Amino acid sequence: MRALARRAATILATGYILYFYSERLFWSFLRPGDQPGDLILGWLVYSLLAWIFLLLVRQCRVASFPALYVAGAVFGWLAEGVVVDTLYGSPDNPFPLSISFTGLAWHALITVGLGWYVQAKVLTGARPWKSAVFAIALGVGWGLWAGWWPAELDRASTSAWRFAAHAAACSILLVLSWIVLGSVRPGSFRPGRLELPILLGLAALFFALVRVPATPRSALILPPLLLLCTYGLWRSRHHEERPDLLEMTLGRIRPAACLPLLLMPAAAIAIYAPVAILGWTLPTNWLLYLTTMPLGFICLLLALWRLHRLGR
Repeated sequence: MRALARRAATILATGYILYFYSERLFWSFLRPGDQPGDLILGWLVYSLLAWIFLLLVRQCRVASFPALYVAGAVFGWLAEGVVVDTLYGSPDNPFPLSISFTGLAWHALITVGLGWYVQAKVLTGARPWKSAVFAIALGVGWGLWAGWWPAELDRASTSAWRFAAHAAACSILLVLSWIVLGSVRPGSFRPGRLELPILLGLAALFFALVRVPATPRSALILPPLLLLCTYGLWRSRHHEERPDLLEMTLGRIRPAACLPLLLMPAAAIAIYAPVAILGWTLPTNWLLYLTTMPLGFICLLLALWRLHRLGR
């Protein structure tokens, strides 16, 4: 029972980290109509996606950023192409650009790349000041990003107070999640033989029964994308010799090292407050889109090429 509890804690803590960067940082505010049950459900859905992500890291021997980025692409495309249908395009984000934004540009690059990979590296490092600098940099970016939301939501919903309350509450839970990951042993997450196939099978069943009838073109888009990732992760599994990234993260984070993460909401609030008080609206949504959308594609191609060269 103790081993099962540690395993569940690892999945739920990772799920919250992915949920924080994918949803709470993205939306930046509680939207009208958001209920506590909706937020908990979102965390649980991301925990299921985190379970698949952790299994990929373990079973495919993900030890480098290229392999991690491909695993992040799987996570992002499952979120955007199975749970919802934004992968397949919209008037504001037409296909095929929607392949990158948000599955690659946000989920793989920001959530997994910055929020999980880089953050874990600074938290397990020997220099606490790096964690503080990283948290402040993320906070500045968060505050600037939130500056475009007044154009989408009303001013009352995007007040400085609402942003501050949301940022502080969500960031405290983020710190607690990293503390949990620092308290479990690397060996506490060992996948069963059929665990990943069963989870992927359930995702495929949901895709076939729910997503394909609602969005028929999804049957022609998502499977080829996942096959590309399968090839890259297969190369990692058969040619990577280093310990996977979970071995380098779980149990190696001290609680005190997580406290500088609270500088992130502090910096974000300091940046966003003048925007709200002065009634500004920043065009950071388009700046981020024009920067990260092509970068998502570029990183995927480079990651697949690096994995293709493994063992050669």
